[in-house]
Amino acid sequence: MVVLQKMADLEQQQQQDGGVNSGSGSSAGERLREEYRRHVQTQLSHDLVDAIASLQQHQHHLQQLSEQLELATKQVKSSATETKDTINATLDAFLVTVNEAVTARRHQLLDEVQQVEEEALVPLEQCGRELACRLDEVEERVTQGQRLQRHSGVMARDTVLRFQEEAAAMTSLPEVPALCAVPSVSVEFPSDPLMEEEVRELVGRAGRVSRMGPVQITNIVEQPGALLVSWEEVDEDVSDEGLEFCLECSNTGATDPHAAVFTRKYEGPDYSFLLRDLKAGENYLLRVASRREGASCFGPWSLVQAASTNTSHFKWGSSPTNASSAWTVADDGRLACKTSDEPEVLHSEAPLLKPGSSVLFKILRGGGGCSDEGLGLSCMPVMGPEHLLLPGTLFLSAQGCVFLDGVSRVTRLPAIQDKSQVSFAVEKVSSSKVRVYIESQEKQVTYEWGVPSAQDGLYFLASFGEPRWKISVH
Repeated sequence: MVVLQKMADLEQQQQQDGGVNSGSGSSAGERLREEYRRHVQTQLSHDLVDAIASLQQHQHHLQQLSEQLELATKQVKSSATETKDTINATLDAFLVTVNEAVTARRHQLLDEVQQVEEEALVPLEQCGRELACRLDEVEERVTQGQRLQRHSGVMARDTVLRFQEEAAAMTSLPEVPALCAVPSVSVEFPSDPLMEEEVRELVGRAGRVSRMGPVQITNIVEQPGALLVSWEEVDEDVSDEGLEFCLECSNTGATDPHAAVFTRKYEGPDYSFLLRDLKAGENYLLRVASRREGASCFGPWSLVQAASTNTSHFKWGSSPTNASSAWTVADDGRLACKTSDEPEVLHSEAPLLKPGSSVLFKILRGGGGCSDEGLGLSCMPVMGPEHLLLPGTLFLSAQGCVFLDGVSRVTRLPAIQDKSQVSFAVEKVSSSKVRVYIESQEKQVTYEWGVPSAQDGLYFLASFGEPRWKISVH
């Protein structure tokens, strides 16, 4: 627009000048106008390119939003479908279980009734057979007496006497149990509350639909060869007391959580866990779930989070100036083995331990350590064991003594020996001070260490004499 305005001003100026210098001036004006026209066209072309680029960028943003919307829609639909399938499968299994339980209970109760009935009828049936036999005998005797009565004129006295004796012998009655002595079978079901109401109330409490899993991953921090994963309860209606968590990880290369194969990495009450021994640049899928203490299974999973660490794992140094023939390093720098009894301090390949991270030493094989042997941190490479107790070092001896800048501390930790695990965690206190947590065999001590260079990283180190020590770093 500015260029067009200048063009119009130029033409108006030329009209006011009239015919002055009409010959050469006219050609000069034409050239000037042509230059302005070309300039205008160039400017318009640039403006058009900028506008197209802006639209393309806007188009790209819209496409990203469209993809995000598609993922959100897919998440809602897929999670709803999975939840519906879970509800149907769970309640179908519940119905089958209830039906089996009711059928089994029905058969059990009917069998009990049948048993009571059979046991009660056996003596009654025996009594009935005896009564029938007695009735037949009595009926036979009555018939015999009636025949004698019809022939009373010719009856012999002996015959009548014998009949009287036989009739008198039949006056005894068999024992028939009274009604109060025989079973009157019945069954009792709960009536307060009714059994149906109890079942209905129990079923009514089964299941709880939530918009998201009750626990979600809230933070993932990259560390050397590791990821610090944190989570928390997001359901306000759920108390966090007595909760236990489960963290699972998948590094199968699958980007779809439904196709990924997860393995359990942590199970316990903590709200964070450090995933170690990860490959730099590799993508990992993470999810977490919770359950009440004493529950047999975990609840719904959180949203799956993808994460990776771009920092390589901790490594022991392997250069000739850092690790002589007294140590050999293997497993891509993770494993250090003492190969001779020559005193030699082994360092990390660089000042790798920075504030906000931790290093874990696993003693895969150990021996008897002395006071000048152990594990520690340093600001600079330590040239020999005699320099482990100088300023700029934090040293944990194999006997459990802690030396900070060469000064022995009061608290002692368990001795470093075969199968021991020792960790050093560093966090920033100020620009010139860090806080170091040392944990060994579930016992922990904490020190504040004034080391300005710690902000740029610390070396971790090991110094042992016997050629049997084997130490991995994580």
